[in-house]
Amino acid sequence: MRSAVARQAQGAVTRKNAVGHSLSLNCMELPAHPIAASHARRLAVHTLARWDMQWSTDMAELIMSELVANAVKATGELRDLARAGDASGLREFIRVGLYRFRGRIVIEVWDRGRTPPRTKSGALDDENGRGLQIVDDLADQWGYRWLATGGKVVWATITPHA
Repeated sequence: MRSAVARQAQGAVTRKNAVGHSLSLNCMELPAHPIAASHARRLAVHTLARWDMQWSTDMAELIMSELVANAVKATGELRDLARAGDASGLREFIRVGLYRFRGRIVIEVWDRGRTPPRTKSGALDDENGRGLQIVDDLADQWGYRWLATGGKVVWATITPHA
């Protein structure tokens, strides 16, 4: 049964990439609403358990949550522009994905935002603005890319540490 809140691709997919390595993925489309972070964390937990990669669950949940919060905020800013008459027809959703490749987890979050993500320096007790700093601390790498179809994908990778 499909949820009214989240639409998930028809299960996880495993396919071979151009050089013959196995790539597993699981993606979901979510409403651009604060509840999206909860659904994205659940996707991470269930997917990583299915892949037998529980070593990464805590980090993946936190990274996913922070990236989704930023995507929801970016989409909300666009929604506000649409209400002001500056844009029209924007669909209010984000997409999240988890990929497994050669023992590494890649977390991706897509939104329609037009501004690049930036870390902010802040105090440890600040309640807002530290999400990307947390991602930077936990992930092996993170970054973003612009898409020709619009919007951006912010990604982070994590690998097991000996």
